[in-house]
Amino acid sequence: MTKPLLIPGLPRSLARDGWWLDAPVAGPPDAPKGEARSTRGPHWAGLASLVALADLLFWHHAPGLSLALFALAILGVAAAGSGRLSARPVVLLALAAAPVVEHLQALSLAFLALGLAVALVWLRRPEAGMADIMAVTAAWLRRLPGHWLAPLAPRAGVLAQIARPSSAGQSARKALRDWAFPLAGSLVFLGLLMQANPVLARGLAIDLDVWALAARLLFWAGVALLLAPFLASDLPEPLQLSPVALPRAARLGLNPRSVLRALVLFNALIALQSVTDLSILVFGVALPEGMSLAEYAHRGAYPLLATALLAGAFALAARPFLQEHRAIRPLLLVWLAQNMVLCGAAMLRLEHYIEAFGLTYLRLYALIWMGLVAIGLGLVAVQVLRGRSAAWLLTRSSALGLGTLYLCAFVNFAQIIAAQNLARPAPDTGYICALGPMAHGALLDAMRANPGLRIETRPCALWFPPDAPGWREWGFRSWRVARYSAAMETPERAE
Repeated sequence: MTKPLLIPGLPRSLARDGWWLDAPVAGPPDAPKGEARSTRGPHWAGLASLVALADLLFWHHAPGLSLALFALAILGVAAAGSGRLSARPVVLLALAAAPVVEHLQALSLAFLALGLAVALVWLRRPEAGMADIMAVTAAWLRRLPGHWLAPLAPRAGVLAQIARPSSAGQSARKALRDWAFPLAGSLVFLGLLMQANPVLARGLAIDLDVWALAARLLFWAGVALLLAPFLASDLPEPLQLSPVALPRAARLGLNPRSVLRALVLFNALIALQSVTDLSILVFGVALPEGMSLAEYAHRGAYPLLATALLAGAFALAARPFLQEHRAIRPLLLVWLAQNMVLCGAAMLRLEHYIEAFGLTYLRLYALIWMGLVAIGLGLVAVQVLRGRSAAWLLTRSSALGLGTLYLCAFVNFAQIIAAQNLARPAPDTGYICALGPMAHGALLDAMRANPGLRIETRPCALWFPPDAPGWREWGFRSWRVARYSAAMETPERAE
């Protein structure tokens, strides 16, 4: 039991009146270390400014450069609301917005959205590591649809929060009572005066399109609901991914003996296939009677790619048995090397098929995918040789895939496909015209090299360069193609 504090010589009346000195100080409970408790909603002034900016950038305008500018504005408003600003999130968002500045497409839009999400999380947790930032971003994206729908719920909606008693609500009701009668009476007198004064009526006449106004108000409301979760400062806990053990039925009965025997048989089969492909595609061995090289290439390109993918999956499944037998590791490395050769054979087959039938988006993407599979098998081989973890392989494979997609966002594939197909003796004009104005430069080059080239399909979007857009719709690729087309002397178009 604590003893009362006694000060000798203190008057009794003052000691009786000084009870408040011993009272506990009320204050907010301490938050756990490392946990930021914040229940603040979005910064309303910032949200209103973003809605006004969205109206300026997107209302009756096609998106383009405006999307990159709007994403940077969202990050700026979020930084102003949180009171912190770091250069690293800004640099990350600028890199994510670069594909949109190059050319607006689904791939560049996905990079912009993902970059904005990571930048917002990084802004609010600048001290966290990259792994934690990605985990929090995954959790934030997971809850984002629920936050979009939350304002529409009856209990948590905006109207319910306005109706909740508070000092701001009481002030608003008081102002409404004070101004309701004066404003209503002024409107009545204004209506009577406009009937009596034609000059005043003409000056105050408003040509109001109710449906256009309603559509614009709905646009503002939709933008506000869409942006509110981006400006809220609270963040969820990181998404935890726990390893899942495969049941026995999903292990396909693998054991050290079955893995060893499978590697011997699989290597023998792949070696037979590789020898056959190399003898036909490289050394020119005759094909079976009645089969052309194009047919041979078409029959094998995609099945060989599927075989390489299955080979990578089998290598990952066989990895836990590397220490069970000394022959498993070298056989597994030989297996991976042979499947890398198999990817090269599939690319050779596809190249022969393209020479026979022309280049398309699907065939070009397949070539890129085959190269990625071959590099991925090489990463698995490095993992086996150096004893790296599955996280090491997953990180590098993800970086390889995202890096390839990011670089592809800056490549004008329409130009490449059109240039390759227009150099053929009998190009598929229907498919070439469907490539659109981004391939106009390839048409000009082909017509300059071959003045007799004619494209008879009408209408053909390849005839005309991209339109000169406004600054909101501006894209570097369309500007580049239009500038190149204007710089060249346009040959006479087909009649």
